[in-house]
Amino acid sequence: MGKTLKNVRLLDQKRRMRRIALERRAKLIASMDTSKSAELLKANVISLCKPSPKTSIAVYWPFRDEIDVTPLLNQLNSMGCNCLLPVIMRRKEPLQFCEWKPGDILQVSRFGTLEPNLTHSTVTPEILITPLLAFDSAGYRLGYGGGYYDRTLAELRKHFSIFAIGAAYGCQKFESIPHDQFDQRLDVVVTEKGVHHISKD
Repeated sequence: MGKTLKNVRLLDQKRRMRRIALERRAKLIASMDTSKSAELLKANVISLCKPSPKTSIAVYWPFRDEIDVTPLLNQLNSMGCNCLLPVIMRRKEPLQFCEWKPGDILQVSRFGTLEPNLTHSTVTPEILITPLLAFDSAGYRLGYGGGYYDRTLAELRKHFSIFAIGAAYGCQKFESIPHDQFDQRLDVVVTEKGVHHISKD
């Protein structure tokens, strides 16, 4: 009973924080130059990762008010990286990652996000760049509640060495994100303002 009550409280905390995070992001970016932010994010990610050609990097296709990573995708592609986008398989299953090239036609997922179809080759990423609603200095992220990235990172980390990067606006940082043992921590968060290195102590 105690564990169930604890879980209910955690879910309620996350729901409240999602609402606050969505409202904060929408309000603050309304007066921002989002195109400039996207270019700054691109430069910060490239500087951090220094990817070599053929490096497999999973990004995401921006949704709603998420920071725009399409300039980053195009830059990574021009550098010869193997760019990947996530594909939602089934509920409660990890994401799969399909190869992407500029000009590829994307399809609408069940959640309204755009993703490749499964005729593209699936690849395991070496670097995974995730969207988020909020993050904290400990590397915890708050997503939309489906748990897809947590399940995906947990599964990948069982078998591979993967570097997980959160991509966000600087205004999305919170003092603390509610979490439990199923929430996967990021290795670093990159914003238009710079790189937030995570202490794993």
